[in-house]
Parts: sequence; structure tokens; C-alpha cells
Amino acid sequence: MLHPLEPTCAPARQNMSSTSEPDTTRTLSPPPHRPVSALQCYLTYLVSISIGAACWFLLYVAMPENSAFLNGLIVTTVSTFVIWLFSMANGNSSLYDPYWVIAPPLLVLGIVADSNGGLVNWHWRQFMIFACFVMWAGRYHVVLFWDGWTKGLSIEDWRYENMRSAPIPYWLNSLVGMHHFPTYLVYFAFAPAALVLMQTPPEQPELTLWDMVGAVGALAATLIQYVADAQNKAFQQSPAYRNGGSIRSGLWAWSRHPNYFGEVLFWLSLIPFALAAGIFESHMALVLSGPVVMAIFFRFSAHLMDKRSLERRCDYDGIMKDISPLLPLIPRRPS
Repeated sequence: MLHPLEPTCAPARQNMSSTSEPDTTRTLSPPPHRPVSALQCYLTYLVSISIGAACWFLLYVAMPENSAFLNGLIVTTVSTFVIWLFSMANGNSSLYDPYWVIAPPLLVLGIVADSNGGLVNWHWRQFMIFACFVMWAGRYHVVLFWDGWTKGLSIEDWRYENMRSAPIPYWLNSLVGMHHFPTYLVYFAFAPAALVLMQTPPEQPELTLWDMVGAVGALAATLIQYVADAQNKAFQQSPAYRNGGSIRSGLWAWSRHPNYFGEVLFWLSLIPFALAAGIFESHMALVLSGPVVMAIFFRFSAHLMDKRSLERRCDYDGIMKDISPLLPLIPRRPS
């Protein structure tokens, strides 16, 4: 899924020691090979985005009474469905992974164009929101550049792989749980921004301190994610990682999942823009529900990551005792 990935799990290793020294590794089966070529990855998103754009144009022309928010919801549903078709055809639901960060900047453009009749007129508040999403998405593509764009995919995300053994048919689990659930999670977390983007520039109030709060929060969130991902990526090249160790330096000394914290902070930072635009009270449920559900989702995701790391890393029980799960706090003992 924006789909959120945390590449901190140590790889499977076989215990080759024949001595009586304590075993510091966990023997794990390698993940199944599910190859998808880079060409298929590009084709998936070219077709998905093209069909989504065509769908939005048809909705704009044929159903002018529709709100831009409803049109965006329909379009992202259709685009996700197209990606799911490619996922089924290629036998790998990880084709969906980059959609989490590709969709929001495109949705900003779509909603502004739908509401304003084009992309010529922007209010500074709308431009700030767009810049926040471009910065946030760019961080992902710079630090966690998706393998699908270069060499293609070889395995499926472990969460999707685990869901193959569920009693629900895989195609249905993939359609609902692996594709459309995260799409709707992102879209409704995006709702505070969407409501602001739907206002035409003359309807927008002047910039306020709340706009600054939102922009600074989004910038801080993106920097936290960037630094956390970069630190973790560097750690994965170290002997400590290859020997089964866990990262507990930098931001990871203060939070077990600082990248998840950054993601939560980013979506919560959209709420101040709604306050600045004067739409908070009239749309309170829609403004608050999406970002709050996103925060709950990432707290649960952190729990799943902790459970997996306990099974794979022999030092992780100590990290669980010493370091905060999500909110950065002073560690209980020096790391």
C-alpha cells in the first residue's frame, strides 16, 4: 500500500555455527519468487493514470453536478482497480505499493482543475498544499526508490504474502484489503486538503498562522521521514545488520518507528489548512476522521512490525523495552 513500508527487517539467514556459542540468528524460509518486469510496472501506472484522467474528464463533462471530492473518489477507485487487474495478471500485489505516494499530488491537480475549471488560478494556500505533497512524495522516490522502476519486482511484500493464507480468496483479499482499503485510507486522510482545494481563489480567506502551522508540520514530517529512511538504509549496509542486529541510533534511538511517526504527522498537518480556510466547523467530521484513522492505522502497523521483528531479530526484545513505539521520546537507557 503508501502503501507504508518499513524496510528494517533483517534478511533470512541460516545458522552455520557448529559451536556451543549462543545462536544470534533466526532460520527463516526465503520468500516466494514472484517476478514482475520493470516494463510491466511502468505499463501498470501508465494505463492506470491514463484511465483515471479519462474517467475524471468524462465525469466533469457528463456529471457537472458532482463535487470535485466525489469525482476524485471515483477516479482513485477506478485507478486502483486497474492496478489490481495488473496485480492479478502478474501474481504480485506489490505492484500497488507506490500508488500511496503517486496518487495524492495528482489528486491535488485534479481537484483544483475540477473546481476552478483549469489549473491557471491558484490561491497561495492551495499552492502550499500542493508543494507539501510534492515534497512528501519526492522524499519517497528519492530515498526509497521503488525497485519496480529499475529492475522490476522479485518478491511480494510480506504483509501481502501473509494474507495469501487467509480463508478469504486471494483475489478478493487483494482487491479489498491490499488495494482499495489503503486507497480509501489515503483519500479520506487527504480530505482536509481536498476541501480547501475545492474553494476557488476568491473564496479563500487570507493566509493565517494556521497555514504556517500546517506547512511547518508537513515540512517537519517529511524531514523526519527522510532522515529516518536514510539512516535505516545506511544501517542495512552495515555488518551489524548482516549479523542480525537492529538499528538503535539516530532517530531510531527515540522511536522504534520514526518513519511511521513522520507519516502520521504529515497527515495531521493537513488539518490546520482546513482551519485557516474556515471550513473546519462546517466539515469537522470529514476533516478529523481521515487523519485520525490514519494515525490509528500506523500505530497498528507499528505493532505488526514489532511482532515480526521479535520473530526475526534476537536483540529486538531489548529495543521494545527501551524505545518508544511511535512518538519520539527519550530512551529509557542510553542506546
